[in-house]
Amino acid sequence: MKLLIDAGNSRVKWAVHDGRGWLAQGAVEHGDIASLAGVWRQWPITAAWGASVARADVARGLEAAAPCRLQWVRAESDFGDVRNQYRNPAEQGADRWLAVLAARQLHQDDVIVACAGTALTVEALTAEGDYLGGLILPGLNLMLSSLARNTANLDRPAGVVTPFPQGTEDALASGAVYALTGAVESQRRQLQMHTGRASVRVLLTGGDAARLAPWLAGPVEIVDNLVLLGLLRVADEK
Repeated sequence: MKLLIDAGNSRVKWAVHDGRGWLAQGAVEHGDIASLAGVWRQWPITAAWGASVARADVARGLEAAAPCRLQWVRAESDFGDVRNQYRNPAEQGADRWLAVLAARQLHQDDVIVACAGTALTVEALTAEGDYLGGLILPGLNLMLSSLARNTANLDRPAGVVTPFPQGTEDALASGAVYALTGAVESQRRQLQMHTGRASVRVLLTGGDAARLAPWLAGPVEIVDNLVLLGLLRVADEK
């Protein structure tokens, strides 16, 4: 039985898999990591695999809470039929790499993998299995909070997304969403030009996936917990 852990910038997501299916899934804020030790003792876990982009103390807390040795996954130059074109895979966040591995397992065609969390990452993967690299930019809440902190008169709740905002609240919401979806669509176009193929699917995951999906041109598919799916692939194949 495997414990899979995705330690993000804001929260820790986890899941227990018995080789046939998911037995449990959950998420906690960084400050509640110690409580996971008691939760995880409910299952006879024999292996624990994790990926982290969080602070070092978060990783140490998870290691202390895990019921067995926690094996951290790092980005690699290749895995299975996926070849990583990142110049230095060692500096790459494992969450980005794992999301790509999961996407490859789900689809064999050209895909853009967009993880919409604290940050938005946008990865390009070809049907041949070449992971070309991708973008990192502030996520939706980070973008809005930055405007609130660093500009005059914009510390207010965001409104609704609309093509032609006619109020400041709507301008904030629309500007942030269009900036993020614009980055995704830009990478889609770049991948189309690179491969010469017209159809590129977007796989969207993360806490803000549902907020961005309506504003993307199709085809778009929301996949929950893509990083955990990538961790499961690595754990099964290693």
